[in-house]
Amino acid sequence: MKLLFALSIFLLVSKTYCQNEFAATAFYSEFLKILADAQNGFTLCKGEKIKNESEVLTSAYKSKCLLPLADSGIIVVPVSGNPFVLFYFEPDKIRLKVDQRGANLRDAIVTAYGPPLYSRTETTLINNFPLSDSFYFTDPNETRQDFAIFRMTIFYKDSKYYLSLEIRGKK
Repeated sequence: MKLLFALSIFLLVSKTYCQNEFAATAFYSEFLKILADAQNGFTLCKGEKIKNESEVLTSAYKSKCLLPLADSGIIVVPVSGNPFVLFYFEPDKIRLKVDQRGANLRDAIVTAYGPPLYSRTETTLINNFPLSDSFYFTDPNETRQDFAIFRMTIFYKDSKYYLSLEIRGKK
């Protein structure tokens, strides 16, 4: 009996761990709402202005709209180019966990977005730690990063790996 109980707990925990935490109606709904607002220049999601390091080149605002499971979000409006919202997710000391979370986020974005997305991933080493950028396009032949509609980044900072998602908008 104890063995059966232990086995059932193990199966329950392992199944829960493998599920995509982003695969939920709340995530899809909020993602599509933010995406629609991005196409309108972030008129609904733009919150109060915040101080940033490069105020000459960009303005930054708190995002009033936050993706489920995101820790924070800021809207960046560059002097030239299109605005974007940048979401940060919970960091972890283990790269594999952040990679899995990034894969889950990617799957949820592809499901929510609908039309096919094509990705290009670039990884570079900075101080022996990988920096991975994945750019998502609607055109399979597009390679110019400026034409990506989403950008997902995994980076290392202060002994932790971070995951961020950028949703690009229009002026």
